[in-house]
Amino acid sequence: MRLRFMGILTVLLLLAAACSGGDSEPASDGGAQEPETQPEEAAPETAPPPTEAPEPADESEEPATEDAPSATEVPEPAEEPQEAPEPTEDPEEPEPIVLTDSFRGVTAEAIKIGVVIIDVEIFGRDNGDVEAKWQAVIDDVNANGGVLGRRLDPVIVRYSPLGDAETEAACVELTQDEQVFAATGPLLTNLTCFTDVNDTIFINTFGVSQEEFDRSKAVAVGPGALPARSAAISVEALIAAGALDGPVGVHAAADTGSERDHYVDALMAAGVDVVSETASTVGGGDVAASEAEMQAFAQRWRADGAEIILAVGIGSGLNVIAGLDRSPFRPAVVLTNSSDLDPQLYRDLGYTTDALEGAVAIGSLGFEDLAQAGEPSVVACIERFEAASGEIVNISPEGDEPVNLNTTIWACQGVEIFSQIAIAAGPDLTNDSFRAAAEGGLSLKVTANSSASISAGKFDISDGSPILLAFDPAADDFVSMG
Repeated sequence: MRLRFMGILTVLLLLAAACSGGDSEPASDGGAQEPETQPEEAAPETAPPPTEAPEPADESEEPATEDAPSATEVPEPAEEPQEAPEPTEDPEEPEPIVLTDSFRGVTAEAIKIGVVIIDVEIFGRDNGDVEAKWQAVIDDVNANGGVLGRRLDPVIVRYSPLGDAETEAACVELTQDEQVFAATGPLLTNLTCFTDVNDTIFINTFGVSQEEFDRSKAVAVGPGALPARSAAISVEALIAAGALDGPVGVHAAADTGSERDHYVDALMAAGVDVVSETASTVGGGDVAASEAEMQAFAQRWRADGAEIILAVGIGSGLNVIAGLDRSPFRPAVVLTNSSDLDPQLYRDLGYTTDALEGAVAIGSLGFEDLAQAGEPSVVACIERFEAASGEIVNISPEGDEPVNLNTTIWACQGVEIFSQIAIAAGPDLTNDSFRAAAEGGLSLKVTANSSASISAGKFDISDGSPILLAFDPAADDFVSMG
């Protein structure tokens, strides 16, 4: 049974992994009060000449406070009326935006964008009308003025997730045949075919690795935090929770790239004692070889004195559990990838969940969690699509209901990110102006993100914080530690 499951495990784990904040006005400065003006002393009255007897004062009358002006005094002229202000000139009309055919795939009227869609029918899975999801968001942008007056014209291509040849074919079709300005969607592999080989912007709703960012000539944008930034944030949270109090062994799944290095660097920078580093060399296709390798790694972790095993990369948790399941060694386990948080998956593959007891995981609120909580951006995305198509988005699908929540959210995210950066790039839309807008620093409003931004050196848009989960045997699930 394991062979049948492991044959498609990598792809399923990749798909599962994607499911995974008033200012007050300042008080005014208390400036020193101006001193009160003191009344001037009255000039002494002139004494009457000695030949004149002074007239008795009338005691019933109060002395006048001011002498009446003499006849010889000339009254001060009344204030001259102020001159009426000259009429202000009418404000100048803003110069009209001039749109031109500024770049490949960009005309004065439209921007051609590519959209890639994963074809999951080979797994017997139904994602609903995925094309309609993207079209609904694009239609909404176009109905509200497009991108500075240009409409979005999509070219949609499906690809199989089972091989690199499929993603490369989609890349060639969109970049070389269709000559799109930019592309978006969930792309599993061959991102640099777009961003490096064909110098085409890509908004990947599935994720971007550090290597892919480094190799990209055109802008590549990813939804989650870049691995190095994510690792540092995660390690900080784990240390605060006491989950890394002891010698740590770091294990990485096969083909994890530099993700293990990011975690090791973050751990050592934080003063954590890293005593062992391992990485799988056998993929999921050869179950027996993979199990044998992991059991050998378990013996090594024990010999190295590791008390905590931190699993890094998609499928790394499964690797660790496979190594520990038939061993008496029971270190604490820390999982960093959401693909490892399904206890039933371990049982389906023939393992127990004994080694998960006390396990801690880095998690996040998935699309389903946000939809159930009524998060406004997610609700708006769903309602817009349902109104445009008549298809119901199933937050928690049952039976044969389409699994169509993720695909709906991805469509909103991809179009939103591209449109906001393209608008900031201005009317002269080119690869260079798009990059300048992204590097100039933008706060973005993106569905399912509490906070998002893009700036020079930070093309991973999410600014959200991770949440910590702990395995609860009674609930047979990972639950929030908060």
